[in-house]
Amino acid sequence: MLIIKSLRVGLVSSLFIMVGQLANASAEFEYVTPPEGQVKINSIIYGGSGCKQNSIATSVAKSGLNFGISFDNYIAGIGGGFARHDKRKNCELRVELSVPSGYSYTIVDANYRGFADLDNGINGTFVSRYHFQGELSEATLNRSVRGPINRDFTVSDSLDVESFVWSSCGATAPVVLTTQLNLKKTHTSNANAEGVVGLDSVEGKLTHRYGLKWRRCSN
Repeated sequence: MLIIKSLRVGLVSSLFIMVGQLANASAEFEYVTPPEGQVKINSIIYGGSGCKQNSIATSVAKSGLNFGISFDNYIAGIGGGFARHDKRKNCELRVELSVPSGYSYTIVDANYRGFADLDNGINGTFVSRYHFQGELSEATLNRSVRGPINRDFTVSDSLDVESFVWSSCGATAPVVLTTQLNLKKTHTSNANAEGVVGLDSVEGKLTHRYGLKWRRCSN
């Protein structure tokens, strides 16, 4: 009986330890809002077939919970009037955010807004991969718009918490965004099917908006 009692005490003690560890982990990863107005884009370097120099604009919410990139000429097309390489466009961006001391951030979702004119059987796919410069961990956001469609659109994709890639504390290393816009014919399209994805009819831009989550550094 003493052995059984000791075993029970040991199990209860282990349980309390596990609960305590989970509580500490939960507190450590609690999401917070950074000081208002302190998150800014210090610098941005970019290049690619979808973002020639002087063709983008940036913005950051005062809350620091998202930042946006607008493209003046990020257009992909397939079919008549377009060259073969026009069905794939890309842009790589190195974005250095001003991060408040004692905070760390991660990108959690992406919203794409533009215009699509796609015949039946043509799909347009948006891909954003990101990592912090000098780090190996990478996350991928992927979303599609399918023809037939002829209108402005907004599509979104979000990451599971297990896929979050966090910056270092008070990050100085830029986040590297590798973005792609691809058009592809499927088996349901006919030989003359055409399509274009790009600038919307309101602002005349293709816009990417990235949502952020923040936490206080544990050290």
